Amino acid sequence: MGRTVYAEEYLLSYLMSLMRPDGYTIGLILGQSTAQKDYVVHLARTPPPAAKDVIEETLISSTTSIHSDTTPKYIKTINDIPDTWVADHAKHVTRMLPGGMWVLGIFVIGPGDSFNDNNSVLRLKSVVTTIRKNLGSNKYLYGNNDKENLILNFNSITQKFICKSLDIDTAGMLKPAEWKFQAKATKWHQLETCIGFDRLFVIPLDKNPDTLKKQLQDILKSISETVNSALIVIEGEHRSPDDAVEAIGRRKKDRREMKSNDSNSIDKTLHASLYVPCPKIPSSNVSLVSCSASMRLVGQLVSRTFVHQKASIEEATTALKQDIMRSLASRLEMHWDSLIEEENGSPEENVTLHEPPRRVLVALPQSKVTLSDYLFPGEGPQEALVSLQELLDLEVQESSVQKELELQADPSEFYEDNEGETAPMDRAKDPTENNQLDLYVIALSLAFLALVAAVLLHQLY
Repeated sequence: MGRTVYAEEYLLSYLMSLMRPDGYTIGLILGQSTAQKDYVVHLARTPPPAAKDVIEETLISSTTSIHSDTTPKYIKTINDIPDTWVADHAKHVTRMLPGGMWVLGIFVIGPGDSFNDNNSVLRLKSVVTTIRKNLGSNKYLYGNNDKENLILNFNSITQKFICKSLDIDTAGMLKPAEWKFQAKATKWHQLETCIGFDRLFVIPLDKNPDTLKKQLQDILKSISETVNSALIVIEGEHRSPDDAVEAIGRRKKDRREMKSNDSNSIDKTLHASLYVPCPKIPSSNVSLVSCSASMRLVGQLVSRTFVHQKASIEEATTALKQDIMRSLASRLEMHWDSLIEEENGSPEENVTLHEPPRRVLVALPQSKVTLSDYLFPGEGPQEALVSLQELLDLEVQESSVQKELELQADPSEFYEDNEGETAPMDRAKDPTENNQLDLYVIALSLAFLALVAAVLLHQLY
């Protein structure tokens, strides 16, 4: 039995608006997958590349050095589709998706039925394969799901569409898929949580410091292990992974309805808490390590995810964990890509503050689902509007950008904190007592380079 794909009717109007009499348009299908069903939340046209070869960053004009010739290059045939360009688009868009949602596949609009031409089919398969390869380059983005990818062909002449699913694991076999445009909107459970970070990562004295990129990648690995081992409790209830999220939401709604007859006052957001295992380490196993440098990750990350109406607790908790890691990985990747050169400290300046971008959210049209954008210090909602228009083909008002969930860090607070923390330690103190604090002080007092990664500073509640 083939897959069934559900999309809302307004997306059909969007496809029709992209029709061209003499060319093709390609874009990304965004949504959530289950065993046999896909729920589409948005279709995002891939911006056409410029006439000259351009680099990946030209997908976002705010970080681009624009070439003199930026005339749009329209796609005349399926074989002209630039697969690496579409794959770069998919990577940028994946950063904006909440956990549990993916680039499900691609859509192509043009004056023909692509599935009837072998060369066109091979090209479309190549595009999907390139997307998967590009998204798999950073596993912490969780860019590839374990389901089949979709290819939707919309004939601009007959205005008929055909959808097929592509199974990469079976030599790229195409299978029929039923695409349904529905008037009734898909219902989503909204889950939110806030995770706080205050972790110290040290570099032993006998090891040369790695590049900033490598250090941040090591941090991602450590945080990923912590997040994946965490226990997630939704609305204060620890439930079986197979239980339905719907049951929790229904009970919460019933309790609220007993207090108020106003249905508009019902809070439909489910709040989640993360509990991280804390293994007991005997004091005899604690050792003192001399360090040459340290990196401190501090701040709070707000997570908001959405799961379909019939989702299980396991699907919801997996989506939350993916969202935390995808958001953190996106910020750190954007940060190291934005640096012109490595920032090396000096004895006079042994604390360097790195501020990755903060998260802002924007709701999709006619949907409660929100997508993310990331703003660097000094940037405002206007930059988010540019990204939304170029990457998602969305035009929204500045007032629609939810920018207060995470606030920009105050650098002065970190420098003031570290002034006290670099004071000499009491050498008479037992080094095995409260070793975590001793290690923290040693790492800073002996450091010739201390890197502080400030993620976000603002409590959600």
